[in-house]
Formats: sequence, C-alpha cells, structure tokens
Amino acid sequence: MARAKKDTAAEDDAKASLLLRKAEDGYAFPALDSVANQFARSLRDLIRALGAPTVQVERSAAERVRFADWCRDAAPAIFWRYHAPPLKGPLLLAAARPLLLQLVDIFYGGKGALAGEREELTDAEDRFAARLGRDIGQQLAAAWSETLAIEPQLDCVTCDPTKLQAVRAEDELLVQRFTLRGGALDGKTVLCAYPLAALRGIGGGEPTPAAAEAPAGDPIWAATLSSALRGVRLPVRSVLARPEISLPKLLALEVGDIIPLTIPRHVPITVAGRNFATGSIGEANGNAAILIDCIERGSDDE
Repeated sequence: MARAKKDTAAEDDAKASLLLRKAEDGYAFPALDSVANQFARSLRDLIRALGAPTVQVERSAAERVRFADWCRDAAPAIFWRYHAPPLKGPLLLAAARPLLLQLVDIFYGGKGALAGEREELTDAEDRFAARLGRDIGQQLAAAWSETLAIEPQLDCVTCDPTKLQAVRAEDELLVQRFTLRGGALDGKTVLCAYPLAALRGIGGGEPTPAAAEAPAGDPIWAATLSSALRGVRLPVRSVLARPEISLPKLLALEVGDIIPLTIPRHVPITVAGRNFATGSIGEANGNAAILIDCIERGSDDE
C-alpha cells in the first residue's frame, strides 16, 4: 500500500512539472520552456542540414492567442497538423509561405531568392512541405522526450487554415515563436501552437471525459470479428473531372467528338461513398497516381 501511494505521488509530481495552476489568471506550463529550447536547437540543425549552414534560431516567450487570430496573423502561411497522443488535441505548426519557397530553392542549390509571391504550390513544393513536416515531427518528439513521450504523426499539410478543422475559432492556443536569423532566411518565423485544452488535459488541470466501460465480451468472437473486418475491401474512388455541357450539345454529340476536361489541382477521394481525403494527381512507378494531401476528419460517430 505504501509503495502504491509513493507511485501515485510520483505521478502527481510528474504532472505538476508540466502544469502549474495559477490562482485566477489561468495556467502556466513551465516544462514547455525546456521543450521549446530543445526544439529551437533541433530546428536550427534541421534547417542547416537543408543547406543554410549559418542560420540561428531565436525563441520568444510563449503567447496565448485565439485560434482565429493565430491563423490571421500567420497568413499567408503553410500549416502542419499533427496527431500527437497522449495530447488531448492536435499539435499545430505554421510557417510563412515565402520561407517554404526559400527552403525549396536552397535545397535544390539556390540561394533562397524569391522570384515572386504565389498562392499555389508546385507539386515539388507540396512534396517538400510534407517531407519537412515529417522531419519537424521527429524533432518535436525528441524535444518532448524528457518531459512526455509523444508521437507526432503528420495528418494534414495545407495553406488553408479552415482545413485544420480540429480547433474552433474561439479556442485558445499557447503559441511558441521561433525566429530564424542569418542569411536569406533572416526574420522568417516558425510558430508552434498547442491548444490549451490539450495541455490542461495531460496535466490534470481539467477533467477529461471518462470512457464508458464496455461490457465484457467473448474474446474468441472479438478476435474473429477483427480478423473478418481486416479482410473487408472498400471501394476507393476519385473524381478527376465533372464536365457540364448543355442539352443541345449533348444531343448533337457524335462518335469522334471531343469533350474538353479541366482537371483541378486537388481532387476528392471517397471511400464507400464518404469523403476520406483530398489529393493531387501525379505519377508513381510509371502509373497514374494520387498523392494524399489531407485526410478529412469527420464527426466522432462517423
């Protein structure tokens, strides 16, 4: 019994190291300072490895901002969203779009000069953004390792903040700002944002909904059902174009006539008739293929 109490006390101390409850004005998260320091060093090393050997990274004090304000202040930006259990919510990153374009130019041997602003990213820039997001996810996991074992999994890369979905406009974020110094990247920033509810959830600052107890079932039946479900095949479809023509033109069509198509940059992907993801058209191993850009998130009961 005494050992159990000591273990419980140790767990409480571990939570207290992440969360400090203030009297009236909310919460502070002192352990995030060391996380941010480590992440700043990791981000510096990552960008140097991409071809900017003199860059330094400065960390600013964390700020509390509304999600809507954060999106507006970051624009035009590229956003990365991570599923990072045991955080009870997403982990978000944002960087100015020109920074991404400069990093692509540097990576392919340039000096980080920008020819001009563009709203759309090329396929190569999209792939680079996804790769960069995965690399940053690994750096975040390493930065958190001494505080809490998290496993950031990149699930969305987008220039449109409305596609982040998992956070409401009024939700508060704790935002850490990392400013690059030196060379062509001087003054560019990377923003790392944690929903406050997610941090309070792991720190014990607010209750999380208790999961309903599932009735005890037959383990053999459950294993058989699981095995059967893994063998289910679902139809995956993507609509590349939906041309529209007038009824007179439709009635006048003959063999050999051509219907012009306009294929959009991003196409929807459905599974069994439900929206699953959006992707971009490309090629893989000599075959036409679709690169998944963003996984759609439905409601909890879907």
